[in-house]
Order: sequence, then C-alpha cells, then structure tokens
Amino acid sequence: MTLKTGGIPETIPGSFGDRAEFESMMRGSTLLGKTATLADVGNVASFVASDQARTMTSSTVNISCGAIVDI
Repeated sequence: MTLKTGGIPETIPGSFGDRAEFESMMRGSTLLGKTATLADVGNVASFVASDQARTMTSSTVNISCGAIVDI
C-alpha cells in the first residue's frame, strides 16, 4: 500500500526561507484549497493497516487534497 500526498506543510522546517509562501503555493495547487496534515496521514495509515482495509491490495491511497489527480 502506498500513501500519496501533495506535501505536508507541518514538515517544512521553521528555518525555511519563504515558508509561508511555499505553504500558500501548496494549498493553491489543491482542488480542496487545503493540504493534508500529519494527523491525516496517521489516520489514513491506521486505516490501511487495519482489518477494515483487508480487501485493498496493490493500491495507492491519494490524500493530496486534489493536488495530484488520479486518472
């Protein structure tokens, strides 16, 4: 199982020069106007590792908020 994000702003170091601008660009590239959080990644990872996802195989789970569109 693969989890695919469009980037997680919480992981950008505080010392990154134009952090606010970079985060804004990340949000702007999504269909939902927001980005996934580390909590989102943890929740989805917990789900795909659980028995509830037992029928999912060889899958990519897209949690990019629409930044990466699956075709």
